Amino acid sequence: MEDIKNLLIRFRQSGVLLFIGFLLIIYVAFGFVYWQQSLKQKDLEEQNANISAIVAKPLASKEELKEEYDEVNLSLAPMTASDAIAIIVGIAQKSGIDTNPVSDKLIVPSAAVREETVGEGTYQVFSFTNISVRGDYDDVIAFISDLDSGTTQEAMVLKRVTINQIEVKVEVEEATEGEEATEGEEATEGEEATEGEEATEGEEETEGEEEVEIGTRIEANATLDVDLYTKL
Repeated sequence: MEDIKNLLIRFRQSGVLLFIGFLLIIYVAFGFVYWQQSLKQKDLEEQNANISAIVAKPLASKEELKEEYDEVNLSLAPMTASDAIAIIVGIAQKSGIDTNPVSDKLIVPSAAVREETVGEGTYQVFSFTNISVRGDYDDVIAFISDLDSGTTQEAMVLKRVTINQIEVKVEVEEATEGEEATEGEEATEGEEATEGEEATEGEEETEGEEEVEIGTRIEANATLDVDLYTKL
């Protein structure tokens, strides 16, 4: 009998431990499921916020759509190679690039002309290879950004660009302050200033000499390939 009681006590202890372990497993499992649901809920909230932002944006009016349609048609309007070069030169001028032919800061080679089919339409393409541009770094970047974004000409496609920074030495002239005027000799008592001569308090300040300092400016040199699409 004593042995049976001991076995029963051990079974009870083991049963309690098994029950506690079972409860722990269930608790961990529910915790893991809750954690996953929290992540999914967060993702859903972010998606809903993005969708709400899109839905909240007002739809374009007929006038705005027509204006955009007209702009696209205008950018695809038929043109000559000279017109295409003039557009590129105009963008460079707007960006601050020196377009004077003598400066060689902008070199636009002749375009290769071809036809290309896009979707159901066939277009004339002016392909410019190795356009060279040089100038202040910010101006060159503005020129490249305009071509790439199509800000001025939507039918312009920037196909390739290489850019190098150049440190250019420049002379900076600064006028140094004139030498301090030395105190003039005080007129001794009894002496009077002669007519036509003014008694100055000190010697006149000498004009400052110009000193030339060497500074640096960051320029950029870029080479680009550009395609311009137009209607036939």
